[in-house]
Amino acid sequence: MGSFKGKHFQSALDAIESIRGADTSASVGKVISDLAGGFGYDHICFLASTGHKQSFEEKVLLKVWPKPWAEQYQASNFYASDPVAPRIRQRPESFTWSELRPSETDPVANSIMQIAAVDYGLKHGLCAPVHGMNGYQAGLSLAGREVEDTGEARAAIELVTMYAFNRLAIIRSHQPAPRKVLTPREREVMNWVAAGKTAWDTSAILKISEDTVNKTVSTAMNKLNVHTRAQAVAVSIRTGEIDL
Repeated sequence: MGSFKGKHFQSALDAIESIRGADTSASVGKVISDLAGGFGYDHICFLASTGHKQSFEEKVLLKVWPKPWAEQYQASNFYASDPVAPRIRQRPESFTWSELRPSETDPVANSIMQIAAVDYGLKHGLCAPVHGMNGYQAGLSLAGREVEDTGEARAAIELVTMYAFNRLAIIRSHQPAPRKVLTPREREVMNWVAAGKTAWDTSAILKISEDTVNKTVSTAMNKLNVHTRAQAVAVSIRTGEIDL
């Protein structure tokens, strides 16, 4: 982390003090948005490492992103080829998007950065990783058209990012665990669905009929308010009904 002083140091201290008193994720997000906005960053995406095979959206702690870009990013599964994603997991220090050099043999990665800059105004970006004793924990991605990219501005963002992640973890730990809606049998079946087993496979493993497996999955889908098995798996993992 670079050294900093003066107004940037005070901005970081003020942000940390506000985060200290925040009791919701939204209020923490507001502090980060205000701080980042002072450096010219209009858009924010804060992701957590969940340890599960979850979708991009399920990793999001905070997102203030142009809606059309967010929709295209998700629909096109850009996360799988985004050159920012692997770098932020690997590097302990912050870095700008301009430091990335997507391989010329990876047209998708190059296209993602081009679309973000040209079509949505995400011209200048900064990423601040959060690493702990067990490795990568989270990462904050900022973007804007005209930004202050100085060592002092970057150091302020890095410090507040680490403190914000810790505060978000505390807030989430104090939230009541979601009430489980599936029965033990439904969770058992959904675990095998998540493992990629067919209805026939599951029926053989659990020694029940294939029809019972399908009916159990349908009941679970209705309880989770989803329309596909893939959605049922994703929601089951996110809400703690099943673990992978």
